[in-house]
Amino acid sequence: MKVSELVVRSLEEYGVQRVYGLIGTSILDLVDALGASRLRYVSTRHEQVAVSMADAEGRVTGRPGVAFVHGGPGFLNSLVSLSNAYKDGSPLVLVAGAVKRRMVGLDSWLEVPQSEMAKSVAKATFRIDRGSDAPGKMAAAYSIAASDPKGPVLVEIPEDVMTQDAGHLVSPAQPTGAPEPTADDVGKIWGALAVAKRPLLVTGGGMNNSRGAEALRSLLSKAPVPVATSGNGRGTLDETDRLSLGRIGFGGGNTVADTALKEADFVLCLGGGLSDVSTYGFNMKPKGDVYVVDLDPLWDKKPIAYAAHVRSDAPSFTQEMARAAGKYRVNSEWWSQIEKNKESLSVLLREELSRRKKGFVNPAFFLDSLNKALPADTMLAAGQGLHILYTYAFMKVRSPASFLAATNMGSMGFVFPAVLGAKLAFPEREAVGVMGDGEFLMTVQDLETAVREKIGARVVIVNDGSYRVLLMRQKLQKMGRVFGTLHANPDMVELADSFGAAAFSIDSEDKVPMAVTFLTAKSEGPRVVELKVDPEDLPPLNLEGSLMF
Repeated sequence: MKVSELVVRSLEEYGVQRVYGLIGTSILDLVDALGASRLRYVSTRHEQVAVSMADAEGRVTGRPGVAFVHGGPGFLNSLVSLSNAYKDGSPLVLVAGAVKRRMVGLDSWLEVPQSEMAKSVAKATFRIDRGSDAPGKMAAAYSIAASDPKGPVLVEIPEDVMTQDAGHLVSPAQPTGAPEPTADDVGKIWGALAVAKRPLLVTGGGMNNSRGAEALRSLLSKAPVPVATSGNGRGTLDETDRLSLGRIGFGGGNTVADTALKEADFVLCLGGGLSDVSTYGFNMKPKGDVYVVDLDPLWDKKPIAYAAHVRSDAPSFTQEMARAAGKYRVNSEWWSQIEKNKESLSVLLREELSRRKKGFVNPAFFLDSLNKALPADTMLAAGQGLHILYTYAFMKVRSPASFLAATNMGSMGFVFPAVLGAKLAFPEREAVGVMGDGEFLMTVQDLETAVREKIGARVVIVNDGSYRVLLMRQKLQKMGRVFGTLHANPDMVELADSFGAAAFSIDSEDKVPMAVTFLTAKSEGPRVVELKVDPEDLPPLNLEGSLMF
């Protein structure tokens, strides 16, 4: 096999079903090899979209998504998406073409130091300079991406190497698992939990899979402890469950979860420690001891003193805790305090739902109505901006690995490709992306991809004609000096229609039932709903937390 053929055959052997990409001269041979394979090739209109679609597939399946990009500009267009995957621990293999070897170091056309640039935002990088290296390096790249803690890996292949002989054998991928928990660690942390008066569990991305969700339910059946989540932990416990407090931290944390974290005398973080996002820049710290079970190599550099850090597979640790659990008595005072905080939040949310403004739709009312109409296994992608607070408050995540956001990088442009990749991975499930008008227009060109590939994702555009987080901050922090945050938009329905996508726009609450029916109706391709909202409308703000960050 040629190197290009070996790369594709390796992916087939590893169980990959799709490759996302955008063709270029340096990967012409790779794409040609795809055409003779059983892999589905999803050609996109921008490399950022291709790599984020692959990232999303990795998040919802737990197996590395794969993208092919052209060297030089194609690779550079991928860096934001590669960074999202790295910051959120998403399994991904990015194969990039590169200039011919004899051109390296001559400031050649398309030449940039790709591997060097990727080292800070990839779990590992490989360069295949000889055909004989291809089998081993492909196996190593896939294995590392799929091994805990998961993450993205770059494979760089010069154009002239693509046609070299790579032999006739594929090297097997051998992902490694995380360390298993010890009885001593389990016993120590169970003992601390058993005597705590105000305990709290916080689940992160390392628990957000079917194994983690099952283990958590098993533990909670023995010890019904309140559960908060990080942004990447949403879905480890059904957010409609009584024990669920919702998300902690900046950009969507609610007052119930945040208050519980501050007041807890025992915090057990499973599958992720306390980050700057979850603690508002390390300014919100629990009163009691914090125990962490995760695989973070930087855990000891975080400015939070942990009572213990256990490097272990979090789902396995949680399952062992459930097995070790003895008698447990719920502290009624702690639960009474939490229930009061929940009721206070409910009052705020009810007020939010009741607001009406002529010529605009209340996004809270729409998203709450949509949430009630969606099945429990819906996959939800949410963007960056003030609108995400409506999504966190009114859209509930009810199953594991079903929430997608650029949580730890905070980049715009992720949601639309993410919801497309998620829908391709699980076409039988609903996939909904909620984003602002600014974010949607960053990747709108790939509506063509969604229509061409018949991807039945659902898109909600919260259109306020502004970059509203910054608009609000200018009004509050810059004495009302508004600069660079307002813009004009095209007609979103006509724009979607020009791509062949069905779209619907609403500007009042009486149109909400029609919009929800339109969005949830069966269709081959994407459906788009635009919400025309008042730029002055405020979502349910957690002001205390936001001011700390």
